[in-house]
Amino acid sequence: MHLRRISVVTAIAISVLLLCSGLNYGLAGQQFKGVTITVLVHSGHQAVPWYKLAEIVKEEYGINLVVVESPPEEIYTKAMLGIRSKPAKYDIIQFNSAFIADLEPFLMSLDDFIVKSVGEGGVAFGDILPCFREYQDMWKGKIYALTIDGDIFFLYYRADLFENPVEKAAFKAKYGRELEPPKTWEEFLQIAEFFTRKKGQKLCGQILQKDFYGAAFQLKPPRVFYWYLFVYWPHIAAATKGHPHYFDPKTMKPLINSEAAVKALEVLKKATTYMPPGVLGWEWDECFTAFMKEGNVAMTIHWPDEGKRAPELAPLPIPNPPKPKLGVALPPGVKGPDGKLYRYTMIDAAWVAGIAKNSAHPDAAWAVLSYFCSPSFSLERVMAPTDYMPDTGHDPCRYSHIYSPRFLALKPWFKVMVKAYEEAATHGFPLLKIPGSYEYLEKLATYAHQYLSGQIPDAKTALDKAAAEWEKITQRFGVERQREAYLGMWG
Repeated sequence: MHLRRISVVTAIAISVLLLCSGLNYGLAGQQFKGVTITVLVHSGHQAVPWYKLAEIVKEEYGINLVVVESPPEEIYTKAMLGIRSKPAKYDIIQFNSAFIADLEPFLMSLDDFIVKSVGEGGVAFGDILPCFREYQDMWKGKIYALTIDGDIFFLYYRADLFENPVEKAAFKAKYGRELEPPKTWEEFLQIAEFFTRKKGQKLCGQILQKDFYGAAFQLKPPRVFYWYLFVYWPHIAAATKGHPHYFDPKTMKPLINSEAAVKALEVLKKATTYMPPGVLGWEWDECFTAFMKEGNVAMTIHWPDEGKRAPELAPLPIPNPPKPKLGVALPPGVKGPDGKLYRYTMIDAAWVAGIAKNSAHPDAAWAVLSYFCSPSFSLERVMAPTDYMPDTGHDPCRYSHIYSPRFLALKPWFKVMVKAYEEAATHGFPLLKIPGSYEYLEKLATYAHQYLSGQIPDAKTALDKAAAEWEKITQRFGVERQREAYLGMWG
């Protein structure tokens, strides 16, 4: 269950060829003149590039592209109703990859389209980072979608703080090792403790003007499950010699109350002691603001937003702070008894797009989708906002994105993200994607949060309660059905 790898050299060569080719990524000419293709999309800024695309496909292919916007919480229901009809109400649907198990029977496999279009430029499927290819676009070994938004997580740290000579010397004196981004959760806890200080104490040899904290996470239910899973995967991988799972693949017995899982939750709770007060009620805004805007947090784990907005990093809260500098790395891991370091990052259930099996015009739909997800047009989407493309909310998902000379010239601060993306590409772990996945995760979030907040006194009791709820959900859907879906999630 490991990701297949592509060499960086090969990826760069592919990217250069794609960027220099000048090819169109659909079927050239006006052969679809007068054909109407309807696409269901995420409303708001994510719909912007679809309207841009409508102008292009009208001119190049003669296609009338009708864009139907939907609030994200309604897309699943609208998609299910729209693609089951004959012909399908929507030829193309944008959807959250977590729903692939339910949508797959009504989606067209894209394998043949991708193979046939290779000579024409196509979508360059191999250019998509492996973590997204494997865990967002594929199901049961077939391709049903193409990544729109590369949602993935990184460890962000204050490089200006980690590189400060005063702090480096003090850390080495206390712990006997160099101060560097944590490779393990044990190191994370040490660094978080080291940097947690009160107003009036010193940081970088200067008096702190406000309290400073070692870390901050986004721990409000239900999304607290993300931050628990960051600790869970490496712990269970270390305990199983590199075979981390949510369930036993043979029996569908939950593994979230195993000894390793309990240890992970205890580590997360200890980490909260080095975080700002109220962190158990934090959502995206609070976490981003504390780390980026207020500058009083040393480390966080978050989506690509911080890297894309690195110039917004606030100075440290001291009288004469060094120039703000962002550092990026993989989330911490755990060393197993075999001495191996097990380390992962989250491949979030993110926005992808596929073609309805009942589309009346599948070739025209492919022309539209392949253009939207082509290396050239997708680069415009992820570089936004630019003069050409307003904000889209889309994050990089291709080798040709992270290596793009144009992207790095336009937004040079993104260079700090390239190495992190390289590592994340082959160290991904997928969010649960089976029927009822969010119900499972919400139950996990409920009981994990009750332990973190002190409502449940010990981690084992909390996770036993969560596991019992998982058993009920599995029984309701059917053990064999869930097992089949779980195996399908892994290809």
